[in-house]
Amino acid sequence: MQPRPASTLALLRDSAQGPEVLMLQRTHRAVFMPGHYVFPGGAVDEADQGAALADLIDGHDDISASALLGLERGGLGYLVAAVRECFEEAGVLLARDRAGNDLPADHPILAADREAVARGRLSLDSLFREHDLLLPLDRIAYLDHWVTPPGPPRRFDTRFFAAAAPPGQAPLHDGQETIDHCWIRPLVALEDHRAKRRQFATPTLAVLRRLAGFASVEHVLANPQPPARAASCL
Repeated sequence: MQPRPASTLALLRDSAQGPEVLMLQRTHRAVFMPGHYVFPGGAVDEADQGAALADLIDGHDDISASALLGLERGGLGYLVAAVRECFEEAGVLLARDRAGNDLPADHPILAADREAVARGRLSLDSLFREHDLLLPLDRIAYLDHWVTPPGPPRRFDTRFFAAAAPPGQAPLHDGQETIDHCWIRPLVALEDHRAKRRQFATPTLAVLRRLAGFASVEHVLANPQPPARAASCL
């Protein structure tokens, strides 16, 4: 079974003690990583790589996105999927208007359209066109690359990204695939893992260790240090 392309996004905000990252807890009934705390993410859909999005994207095209990820083509889909999955799973949308302004916290798109996108009733390009928005892919930093080895019931070829949380937007788990969420400093998350208070998969732990070395969100995004090659998730 070939691993399916996937993306996950470490959404960050600054605190007095350093960066905090948004974590979602997966339902205990999940087939894949039940009960684990994860970053928002999921599989890359065919529509994420479609030409319909081309004029809605700031900061990248498929050539530059593929170069960033070390691919011959198809890199743009990973970045778009990171934005879409973050909206579907956490209710936070990375978007800006044509004047370059962030999406305001009270924008109707956040409450009205999240479920429609998640259920496939509304495409991402239709959503952005309706509200005249752009996808700011230049705000996303590439962090890591992990591939599930043969054996598990599901295999993913996952790219890990980071981005600053849009000011004012409040995340919310969906109550179905995810049952809890928290903002947590990476060092605290690692301590919770050691004390068995929270469960994290190996790739998530690797990213948390990397994030723990930065003093601010700005430093994370300015020094992403993408991997030279993929690691296997055991």
